[in-house]
Amino acid sequence: MDLQDLPQFTVLERHDGPGESVRLVGHLSHRRGVNNPFGALYISGPTSVLGDLEVPDAPGALATIHAVAWSVPADLGPGTVLPWLDGYWEPHQVERILDREHQWERRAFAAEPAHYFELGGLRGWQKAGEPLPEGARDLGVRGAGWDHEHCDLCRAHIGAGGVPEGYVDPEDTWLCPECYARYAARHDIAFALDV
Repeated sequence: MDLQDLPQFTVLERHDGPGESVRLVGHLSHRRGVNNPFGALYISGPTSVLGDLEVPDAPGALATIHAVAWSVPADLGPGTVLPWLDGYWEPHQVERILDREHQWERRAFAAEPAHYFELGGLRGWQKAGEPLPEGARDLGVRGAGWDHEHCDLCRAHIGAGGVPEGYVDPEDTWLCPECYARYAARHDIAFALDV
């Protein structure tokens, strides 16, 4: 499955509002994979159009996207057709899977030290070596405290409590073997409709 299989939003009208909003009125090709009101019109690259989608129940009714103004390119107007990505997913997840040059390495997960902290009355942890969040109280580093990662698509554990190995990219994004085989190896974004 590729971008053409996602719901396609055809812009019929653009209304630039005061301040922070742009209203896009148009036609949505289908509703499969539309599960949240928030999402993005997917544009390859660093910015997709972020907003809330309203789709009336009436057959043939037009859909409206209340978009965040800074995310809407100046040249996006009537006649533009872009795929709608449900808010459960991030545009970079789709980009990563579609990119035929993206590098994945099969690797066994190895536990690393974790840095624990308290912030706003809550305890947190992160990989050792990263700067603590501003205002956090340092609770120390514990060896092998970072004992697993989550698959970027299905959230399965890789490491403690899950599969012992997975696929990792240069940005330290992990995929479990099943999601790698099903999506990344095939450059298939069917996950975006399976929420």
